[in-house]
Amino acid sequence: MDSLKNRDMAQILGLYSPWAIKDIELTNDADAIVIHLEKQADRSRFSFLPNQKKSQQVTRRWQHVRFGHVNSFIEATMTLDDLAEISESRPPAFLGAENKRITRELADTIRIAHSRQLNAEMISGLLGISSDVVEAEIREIETEEQMKQHVSLLPLESNPIWRDILTDKVKLSTRLLPLKLLLSRLKLEVSKNLDNVDVMQKSISELRGFFLRHAHQLTHEYELIGAKDTNEQTKSRSVKTKLVLPGTKNEIWHQLLAGEFDLNTQSMPLKLNLAQQRRAYASATDAQQRVDVIRKLQLFFKSNARTLIPELTILTQMLQAQQEQKVKLPPPDHTIWKDLLLDDQLLNSDKINYRLLLSRLKSSYRRNHDSSSIEQLHSFFSQNAQAMTDEIKIINSLAASR
Repeated sequence: MDSLKNRDMAQILGLYSPWAIKDIELTNDADAIVIHLEKQADRSRFSFLPNQKKSQQVTRRWQHVRFGHVNSFIEATMTLDDLAEISESRPPAFLGAENKRITRELADTIRIAHSRQLNAEMISGLLGISSDVVEAEIREIETEEQMKQHVSLLPLESNPIWRDILTDKVKLSTRLLPLKLLLSRLKLEVSKNLDNVDVMQKSISELRGFFLRHAHQLTHEYELIGAKDTNEQTKSRSVKTKLVLPGTKNEIWHQLLAGEFDLNTQSMPLKLNLAQQRRAYASATDAQQRVDVIRKLQLFFKSNARTLIPELTILTQMLQAQQEQKVKLPPPDHTIWKDLLLDDQLLNSDKINYRLLLSRLKSSYRRNHDSSSIEQLHSFFSQNAQAMTDEIKIINSLAASR
């Protein structure tokens, strides 16, 4: 009977030789199952005795995909060599790497769900696993994607930037001690063999290889050698400006708490919190009590921002729609925006953020005459309409006279 159970479980796990189930254990509270695996020793071609290699045995445990309502864990006993091998390569679906808490099958399941735009809370509820496990895997996914972008922009070995760094024509400042030591050694070797092409090329290859292996630690250094996506800063800034909360006195909160519109959220914690705050808002006897309710709801959004991206996006879109109704700006294709970039004195403003932006955009526009500079200037005034009221009045006046 036990053999039959083991055989069935092996098929469910997708187990294959030389791995076999040694034991199946149900925890005392019956809320988890632990499947113990062992790697069977290879038998010699000329003997009935197994090939016994003296190597230290280690046991590792990984969380696996749930079986119904029961958490499952894989516990495998193997040699240190076997553990190193599966960690360096792609582990079998029923095992995980040394630095992982979950099996590859569970990790791949999380990645598929993440690729379909599900947030950590949704994935956690769908798979019935801890949100900490899901968030850790998502962080790794995002880091991998970021590193791929960095590595794809890294200059090739034929790029003269590497030679310039090794000959001190370009100063590469770094706080990473291993890189400092590597640079010192390579520069010394190159200086002793200035006419030796092989030494130079070997040094360049070693330096670039270091950048590839340690990309996650070299964000600043990547920027210094020009391996930075120029759209990255704009994208991150646009995300930050999109995900904002309305102010305490904004009527959006009244509409939400009075039930005049619904966020259609899938987040159960938010649904429960909204129901509680709506009751408190309805029973409030004065304006201060209503403001207190709004602040509690704002605090909930701030504390759970990572899992409430869709809801925050809706609130921000409503806020932007409000601002567009209150502030009328000339369209981006109006000549006033081009004139502002070409004439520094057309709009005198003491707002330091505007002056810095204008300085950067005008130099870019004068070099390339690209429309993105105009779009960024228009977007700046749209997003900072409340703080730039006087300047917007002047812009509208100038636009009307053209």
